[in-house]
Amino acid sequence: MKRILLLLSLALLLCGCSRGETGPGIPAEEGIAPYELSQDQQELLGAFGMEDSAGLFAFLAPEEAITIEVTACRLTDAGTWEVTGSGAMSIGAERQPVSSLSGTIAMELREDYSIDFNINCAGRGSFSSEKIEFKAEALGSTKAFLTQFQPIRLNEEIPLAIMVYDSGTSMRSYTPGDYFDVSLFEGMDLVQAVTVKFSDKEIGE
Repeated sequence: MKRILLLLSLALLLCGCSRGETGPGIPAEEGIAPYELSQDQQELLGAFGMEDSAGLFAFLAPEEAITIEVTACRLTDAGTWEVTGSGAMSIGAERQPVSSLSGTIAMELREDYSIDFNINCAGRGSFSSEKIEFKAEALGSTKAFLTQFQPIRLNEEIPLAIMVYDSGTSMRSYTPGDYFDVSLFEGMDLVQAVTVKFSDKEIGE
């Protein structure tokens, strides 16, 4: 039920951004940033207890970009990132049905450690990452989402979120930028990350 409510609320929040056009909440310059919610919208998420489990982002891609790809991954024991789910949308070389990429990304963290995604750009696409079996009891956890405008560089990953869970009694704070230094997560039981990449290539190239 919670997932249905979130998707319905997102449809209302972001309905003005479905055509890939610059609109309310979309950055005025090329980049990605947290979607700026109104007080009523913040209260809506709060009413459903989703203020800490939902991430909303708005983007305006460089003119050369034709594909957006969102990826969820987890940190392995070997210290490498393993993809647990990904989704992409492209306007193709023909740039249809819009001429440029702009829109929103919504993500919801689930109790089974899977993540639901909605990409709203020249239409809507959704996908979910894999469920993760986490046998330890998570006594500590932290979830950090992108909080500031981030310029977009073609074909380079931008971390949107970091989620850390541990059975210990103490935990430092993290930021999405820590994605690039896995040594910071040493000793943590479960680490997940979400990234986005904008490309000048079509899906599969």
